Amino acid sequence: MVLGLRKDNLVIFCLHFSICQLEPAKRFGEEPRKDKLFGGAQFDFRVPKTMTTIIDVAKKAGVSIKTVSRVMNNQANVRDETRRRVREAMDLLDYSPNEAAQRMRSGKSSAIAMMYADPSGGYQSRFNHAMMQACSDAGRYLAVGLFEEEKGHWKEQLERFLDRTKVERLVLLPPMCDSSILQDCLKQLGVRFVLVSPSRPAPSAPAVTMDDKSAAREMTQHLINLGHRRIAHITGRSDHIATLLRRQGYEEAINTFSASAKITPIVIDGQFDFRVALANVEKLLARKNRPTAIFAASDDMAAAAYMAAGKLGLNIPTDISIVGFDDVPIAQTIWPSLTTVAQPFEAMARECVRLLCGHADFSSNDNLTEFIIVPHTVVVRESCAKIRP
Repeated sequence: MVLGLRKDNLVIFCLHFSICQLEPAKRFGEEPRKDKLFGGAQFDFRVPKTMTTIIDVAKKAGVSIKTVSRVMNNQANVRDETRRRVREAMDLLDYSPNEAAQRMRSGKSSAIAMMYADPSGGYQSRFNHAMMQACSDAGRYLAVGLFEEEKGHWKEQLERFLDRTKVERLVLLPPMCDSSILQDCLKQLGVRFVLVSPSRPAPSAPAVTMDDKSAAREMTQHLINLGHRRIAHITGRSDHIATLLRRQGYEEAINTFSASAKITPIVIDGQFDFRVALANVEKLLARKNRPTAIFAASDDMAAAAYMAAGKLGLNIPTDISIVGFDDVPIAQTIWPSLTTVAQPFEAMARECVRLLCGHADFSSNDNLTEFIIVPHTVVVRESCAKIRP
């Protein structure tokens, strides 16, 4: 039935169909029926394809429904051959599980969560991007929350975040990864978690890290091999374990070579903050006997050293060599490009996702004690050179 109402030169059509009055379309492969409405305009009415279900996938793959569910949830207790058959059946049937519906039924989220304090920071933005890619590859999503380190009340912040997101998997970045209070809270709530770069292994807490001390030692040794003997180190925040480990690596390299060559250690504070590092490097370079090389514990602080050197008219690397740590985007956007330690962000993110999603027993962290060290790389670019005679 078509009813036309005219009001203020606007024609309103109300169309009512009784489904039972429509002749069903012919079987698939035949021409659908075309009805003429509104003065001859043609409309196709097709019977929609029957929705594929998990039962269809199980029948096609020759496995149980429970096995299909395990494959969809990336559980580990499925043979590779079985997993392949299930995936092939899903592809052939064009089956994609409705995650939103699953989440609504369970009241839980299959996303992986992460909280950090400074989204604009080089390290955290790179790790965030790596986690997004790793989650996408695993068929999951990344839920991100802002964490305010300085305000305290860490446990309350975490509980509010978990209550809003309903996540059951969480990545703890520094410095939260070293908080036993947060770890205990997560265990009590049944939330599986992975620690990133903790200061030490924790009971029932899998961890993914790189060897910061070894990397810092290699970088300092690289500067020593170039002939530098006055090498300054810009440290990060005192409550971050990376600060301590990178300084230890710097000092170990200097102590190793000090017996055969006189090397002067110089340590200044940078707080992992561009402005703090800039102010302190300006004071350092104003000294009469300034260093010939600077090793910053982060690329952001290395960029601050670039600015300080530029203000004084110093050429990099002719007058002073500068190296960093992390290999975040700024390392290749400043000129000359920065020699730095490349953090294995992508590999670490993949390991985090594997640890969080690759175990069948999802109830707790009790059986998860892996401590994975991912290899790093020293990337030599244009910011350091041999010392001039």
